[in-house]
Amino acid sequence: MEPSPSHRRSMRGFTLLELIIVMAVLVLMIGIGVSGLNRLSSVQLRTQTNRLAAAVQHAYNRSVAEGLYVRLVLDLERDKYWVEGSAIPVFVKRDGAEVEDDKPQAETNDGEPIPKKGPQFSPLMVEVTMKRGIQIGGVIVGGQSDSIETGRAYIHFFPSGYVEPSIIYTTDGKESHYTLAINPMTGRVKRSLGKIEPDQEFGRPDKIEEEGT
Repeated sequence: MEPSPSHRRSMRGFTLLELIIVMAVLVLMIGIGVSGLNRLSSVQLRTQTNRLAAAVQHAYNRSVAEGLYVRLVLDLERDKYWVEGSAIPVFVKRDGAEVEDDKPQAETNDGEPIPKKGPQFSPLMVEVTMKRGIQIGGVIVGGQSDSIETGRAYIHFFPSGYVEPSIIYTTDGKESHYTLAINPMTGRVKRSLGKIEPDQEFGRPDKIEEEGT
């Protein structure tokens, strides 16, 4: 008894045309999946960046409203951030070091400098972790020449309403970035898509626009 046509076709396997069609379908499905993942990553990056911008505004508001010396702590190793405050005046040196006063450093009887005590901060906002692979890509603080990309970065807020001029980068770990530029006079944040390097006028209030979307 001869095998049926369908049985004969199954015995000889797929034709070249059938293989091409299967491969085309697989490529299409992979493309749709990658596109969906990219859109999801973009949404997560925007969401996490907006949360960080809200933390900046929270730090500014607490400093001005309660007369506190506040700092936003950004942990670039763990991609976390939080807000701390001190009722005791805090002065920040050009190198970013914090001291509780700006008086000359005292010396021992032998002329050795006595290290100044660092300020004590209390938490004002719970620690926040960036979600779904979103990272803090770097921080630039006015007065410091290099971008901070490891360890911790600190942005200080003062009761007078002044903020250290700063730029924060967020990234999805690939090619997408957002730039947060903080207005030193108002604490407002300008959010921009992409990694934007500071220009020569970095830190001047008239060069940083109001909060965007």
